[in-house]
Amino acid sequence: MTFRSVSEVPLPDQEIIDLVRQSAVDIPEGSARLAKSFYDNLFMMVPEVRGMFAADIKPQQQRMADALMSVVQHLDSPDEVAQYLQRLGHQHHRDLGVLPEHYPHVGRALVRAVSEVSPTWTSAMSSAWVLVFQWITANMLAGAQQSENASPYVSRRAR
Repeated sequence: MTFRSVSEVPLPDQEIIDLVRQSAVDIPEGSARLAKSFYDNLFMMVPEVRGMFAADIKPQQQRMADALMSVVQHLDSPDEVAQYLQRLGHQHHRDLGVLPEHYPHVGRALVRAVSEVSPTWTSAMSSAWVLVFQWITANMLAGAQQSENASPYVSRRAR
């Protein structure tokens, strides 16, 4: 699978961002339900990634939900969000061993989770989330690439 670079994936237009925000409007920041659904879907789709996380997944669920809702809320500041996503991509690559091939599974699990918890979900929102997630992925992979260029890859689990 080939991933597109940051320069090839522009931030989606305002209409797309508005659809994503509309789907998330009734999902409170830090939504435990969203995070639980996301990780349940992810581990069902790719059970082998479960070992990348601590046995107690709740703290990770909280971080994921907080980060996602923050990104959605701040898409009007794309440069700041892109920097944050690149740092996150670097951290996930370094600490968890997240690889480019994990991102399509994460995207599918995310879209499914939002569809399960959003009371206003539509097929147009699904398409909007895919476009936003492509932008998120491009930025996170850019951060992971910077991580690889900066130092040899060593995951926390391998230490």
